[in-house]
Amino acid sequence: MRIFTFIAFFLLGTVAKSQNILETTKQALDSVELLQMQNKTQDAIQTLNRAIHSTDSFDDLAYLYAYQSGLYVSKDSLLMGKKLLDRSLEAAENAKNNPSKAVAYRAKAYLNFRLNLPDAVVKDALTGLNYLEGDNTDLTTKYYLNYLLYSTYSRWGDEEKMEKYILKCRQYAIAGNDINLQVNVNNGMSSMYLARYRKTKQTSMLDSTLLYLNKSFGLHRSHPKKVSGDTFVITCINMANYYLEFSTESMEVRKKKAFHYLQLAEGRLQKEEASSEKWINVFGIKSGFAKKEGDISLAERYLLQGLSLLVSDKGNYFKLEYRVNKELAGIALKRNDLKSALEYQERSEELLKKSFDEQQLLNAQKLEIQYETEKKDQQLKLLKERETFRKKQNYLYGGIALALLFGLAFMFISYHFKLKYSIEREEKLKREKEESEHRANLQLKFEREEQSRLIAEQELSEIKRQQLEKEALANSLLIEHKNVMLQQIKSKIKEGDTGKIQKLLKEEMLLTANFEDIKVQIQEVHPNFFNRLNQLAVRKLTPLDLKYCTYLYLKMSTKQIAQTLHVEPQSVRMFKYRLKQKFDLGKEADLDTFLGDLS
Repeated sequence: MRIFTFIAFFLLGTVAKSQNILETTKQALDSVELLQMQNKTQDAIQTLNRAIHSTDSFDDLAYLYAYQSGLYVSKDSLLMGKKLLDRSLEAAENAKNNPSKAVAYRAKAYLNFRLNLPDAVVKDALTGLNYLEGDNTDLTTKYYLNYLLYSTYSRWGDEEKMEKYILKCRQYAIAGNDINLQVNVNNGMSSMYLARYRKTKQTSMLDSTLLYLNKSFGLHRSHPKKVSGDTFVITCINMANYYLEFSTESMEVRKKKAFHYLQLAEGRLQKEEASSEKWINVFGIKSGFAKKEGDISLAERYLLQGLSLLVSDKGNYFKLEYRVNKELAGIALKRNDLKSALEYQERSEELLKKSFDEQQLLNAQKLEIQYETEKKDQQLKLLKERETFRKKQNYLYGGIALALLFGLAFMFISYHFKLKYSIEREEKLKREKEESEHRANLQLKFEREEQSRLIAEQELSEIKRQQLEKEALANSLLIEHKNVMLQQIKSKIKEGDTGKIQKLLKEEMLLTANFEDIKVQIQEVHPNFFNRLNQLAVRKLTPLDLKYCTYLYLKMSTKQIAQTLHVEPQSVRMFKYRLKQKFDLGKEADLDTFLGDLS
């Protein structure tokens, strides 16, 4: 049973470290990387689902949907993979950054690879690389796009293109310091040289095959935690297969080396860190060694052991089971065990039918995807044709418009002089109108300024008048006070009481000094103060009432008012009581507060 394989290339390695996505998205993709390293695909899908529901960034969604599409396609859920791919492409159309567009085309190229559409793979991969030209923020996507091109040209057997793209993969894997991808590259290089050996039979090609396999194994030994379980198991299987088929050493040495690598692979498979179908590769190689040694029964037991481990897994591996049963039928014939051979053959035919049915379902998915793709392409083609028709229609309308323009230009030239004269006349009238409006505006402005000046003069005159009124009030109060004082002095002179006259003169000197302050305060009282007093009074106010109100408004005490008016303090208190009645104030109301509020 001849087995030689190389690493699958989508989502088995470090995820994109683009600088254009959010930190939370990077963390989610890091978790996906770790889960993929542990062969936990379903957990990786759920992680991507949570990340998708927690962001509305088109750049992030392009990445998340692209990676989720790749996971479903790798599980042969092609319709779901296509649905998620469409979402990734839709997000990429609205994304701001080119790496987000490139990763969507990477997912598209991978789906076309699984659909066996190599031309579409090359087209999509090159489109993705064009988006990343001159941009090194996402070396991982560059790596995978080149690996898709390498794998496609491998199918075509184009050795020159294979080498070109695998070397670019190595360049990006090293630049990104991605150990897992470097191991993948070495496995790919090994596979490429093996293909050349099969074609040319040059032993130097086998030497190169072993050289790159040893490089892969050496990288794992130096960085065991940075290589995925699948990658490591495939490296071990390829090493063991090399010693089975191509090594020139003794059978004992070859078997010892091969079984060492197979034991390492089994350790990872037992931990479920690699996909279960590789059990068949492991026991198939062991069976191959048993057949070379002539132990047919042991060869059969190895195959049955591998088949048992494969069947115990939940997946459907009808093709592998078919190949194993065919191999077992051949072994049974060599043992002349016709009954067992017939049973194996019947079982293989059943599995072939199941495999055919499974392939039919897969083909149905492929056809549906191709139909939807072609339908969209037809719609796009129709839209482009409509756009082309609209452009031609626009050109036609443009030509007609141009012809009309030429006609209008001819008419314009014909009537040029008349129009020129008419325009000049209109401009002259317009200028005259503007000058007239300008003069009118100046006149209006002058009148407004004159009116403002008159108003200012009136306001100034009113201020002067009010000031004179205040001075007149203050002077009248002073004169009245002096008259009262003179009358008292005359009275005392007639009585001949000189002592009281001197006392009156001393009090007058003190009151005169205080009255100068009162005079200044009186001049600060606004004339409207008296108008408001008359409006608020319920009975007419006398000049003496106004005089008392003025003194109270100026915060003069009862004693000061009594001295100023040469009356007893009790008379002032009685007068204040009468004023409260004239203003209809209650017993609890304070006259001083009432007058103070008038300010």
